Amino acid sequence: MEAKKHSMTAYRICDKIPLKQLPNLDIVIGATIVYKSSDQIELKTEDFRIYVFSFGAIAFFDCPQPEQEEIITRFLNEFSSFISGIQSDLSSVSDSINLRVSEKENTDFGTINVKNLNSLTIRIVAMLLSHSCVIDFYEQHVDNSLETSTNYLNKIKKRLSIPRKTKELMSFMVDSMQTRQSIITNLFVFDSPEEIWEDPYLDRLYNETKRIFDIASRFKTIDYKLKLIQDNLSLIANLAAARSNFWLEFIIIMLILTEIMIPVVKYFLQMV
Repeated sequence: MEAKKHSMTAYRICDKIPLKQLPNLDIVIGATIVYKSSDQIELKTEDFRIYVFSFGAIAFFDCPQPEQEEIITRFLNEFSSFISGIQSDLSSVSDSINLRVSEKENTDFGTINVKNLNSLTIRIVAMLLSHSCVIDFYEQHVDNSLETSTNYLNKIKKRLSIPRKTKELMSFMVDSMQTRQSIITNLFVFDSPEEIWEDPYLDRLYNETKRIFDIASRFKTIDYKLKLIQDNLSLIANLAAARSNFWLEFIIIMLILTEIMIPVVKYFLQMV
């Protein structure tokens, strides 16, 4: 008889969740807090588990879909004043996977096999699934930013000058820098949990799950694209500065010429 499959779904709901500033979280969600750290909180009911992560994600284990949506709605309504960058369309930044108890450590399509289905193994998978979900969001955002910066460069190449209206360009530059800072803060400082350091099985589970979600290579791709965006922005900024310097120098030259011409004009007027 095939072992029961347990479902897990993660959502990216906002930019960042200040876990220490969430009063009565257990009452709002309707569950008991069973684990708490600086970057995650685990809550449990009789039927399912909920995981809230500081990097803006929530994961559910064996929780029916309608209850997931209800809990997220209550969470966002109650704590909207504490969080920013709330995701409007949660379906676009969600991911799911199944867990199954098995002696085999191989992974089937969409299912992770675990020897023991306990709070620690579930927490490890929930953390990495949520991490992968947040990466999905930033992949989309970085791709859009790279496309926009490339379009600006193509316009500059076509016109041989930067656009005269720089407000939109400056807004894009600021947004790109904020995105990079957010990615570095939320993702690049992501460490493995201490619990796996001295447990060979948990260490294998952690690394195998990271491999399944392709986290390492996706990180490298995001980092590479961020560097391309930074190079594009640097080039655009240098061209903007060069244009500003040109017009500044032009105005100075015109002022000097004006200063020179005024006495000359006055002299000729006196001669007439």
